Amino acid sequence: MKRLAIIIISFFIFFPCISQAISPEEIQSLEAKLESWDIEEAWSEMKGQLLKEPKNPQLLELASHIAFHRGEYQEAQRLIRSAIAAGGDDEKRKGFSLFVEETIGAITPLKKYESPHFIISLDEKQDGFLADYLKEALENTYEVLARAYGFRPKEKIRVEIFPNARAFYYASSLQARDIEIGAVGITKFNKLMLLSPGALVYGYRWLDAISHEYVHYLIVRMTANKAPIWFHEGLAKYEETRWREGPSYLSSPYQSLLSRAMAERKLIPFDKMEPSVVRLETPEEVQLAYAQAASAIEFIIAKAEYKGLQGIMNHMATQRKRGAGESIREILGSTFDEFERSWKEFLASKELKERGGTHVRRHKIKEGRADEERLDMDEIKSHVARNRAHLGDKLKERGRMGAAVLEYRRALSEVPDSISILNKLSSALIQTHKDEEALPLLNRAREIYPDHPTAYTNLGKIHLKLKDFKKAKEAFLESIQINPFNPEVHQGLAEAYEKLGEQHLAAREKEIAKKLRER
Repeated sequence: MKRLAIIIISFFIFFPCISQAISPEEIQSLEAKLESWDIEEAWSEMKGQLLKEPKNPQLLELASHIAFHRGEYQEAQRLIRSAIAAGGDDEKRKGFSLFVEETIGAITPLKKYESPHFIISLDEKQDGFLADYLKEALENTYEVLARAYGFRPKEKIRVEIFPNARAFYYASSLQARDIEIGAVGITKFNKLMLLSPGALVYGYRWLDAISHEYVHYLIVRMTANKAPIWFHEGLAKYEETRWREGPSYLSSPYQSLLSRAMAERKLIPFDKMEPSVVRLETPEEVQLAYAQAASAIEFIIAKAEYKGLQGIMNHMATQRKRGAGESIREILGSTFDEFERSWKEFLASKELKERGGTHVRRHKIKEGRADEERLDMDEIKSHVARNRAHLGDKLKERGRMGAAVLEYRRALSEVPDSISILNKLSSALIQTHKDEEALPLLNRAREIYPDHPTAYTNLGKIHLKLKDFKKAKEAFLESIQINPFNPEVHQGLAEAYEKLGEQHLAAREKEIAKKLRER
């Protein structure tokens, strides 16, 4: 009997967790919660499991991923290192440990700002003044989409704004090519991540982009992360300007892309958009994919209203595998092939027209102060027009504005749809008090390239001179929504706010303009 007791005691010394070992089903349950971003529930369960098996390498690794998704980066690092120590050499775990370390390096310098529903981290020195704009855009997005979809997350959502491409690479796992082709934001790891507009030449639609990323978050949570990429990108693109009651996704460039692709029978198959549209080969293909996907969402809403769209999302959440086919069959009553055919007919019924001169944007990571001027010249494809524009610049520098206008006009006659020359000529006309001549040029520039800030800046200047302060405010805000780092724009907006009686906002814009000039 004594010998039996010793054996039993020895068994529990050497195998203390056998009776409490986590089952494969419990592991799968935790992984499913992590996959669907039900993070707090997963963490609550995980704490109990770790009490039972504190040295289980599989459990420690999973716990590290859950902690990372909670934004507890130091805890995630501690857990993954424990997993490595407990489980021997594992390259996957070492790779994740390195990624956590790089994320900590990118995140630690950032300062946190809070709004009712968001925690925003950004570089205070470079991007601190963006916080108010981000709060407004995010809270507006939260409210309008809560009314449309009934989605109100309980937890505050983390938003991380990275000051430069290098920090963004480390924390997002994206590459330079992804950024330049259009991936300036990503929703991953239960948070929204964005590259500062200050990191790119000209900037980009950064406030629409953060709203776009919130829509991705909404989709993950409402569908238990079962939505395919086309649905993700389509809904995010369709809704990204709703926070500001902005224009439809069907801008001139998108209309041209869709019209051309339909005429040439080169629409991109939805399955080719997996695993990410930025993996497509060219910027034109990437933007076409966004346009197609958004039009498919528009078709669903036209056919079944928002109720039907929500029904599809709710049905996705009940599926075992990612995809929209079964949910579309259930809610719309058609197979996916039938859905695609009907969508193409819907698209054809719009009778979209290709518009000459429209531009597909390609982002350029900022490398120096002269980037913008160099890219402006590179954009001019005609050698003759480029020389004339260069001569116009030299004449403008010497104060010979009349002669500069003449050279810009000659350059524009060579390439009538050059965004660079349209902006150069309109700026020179404003300086020579020929505002009425500049207006149609600026409207043309805005149509062919709606995401270039200079056209809006010049429109704001003209409307200030014409004492149309409401339009001046709208134009300057559009410019800030693309490139918020131009002090001249904030000063112009301050003047518009003052004239409109919005003194608090005027004071804020003056302060921003002052800080930007001091840099």
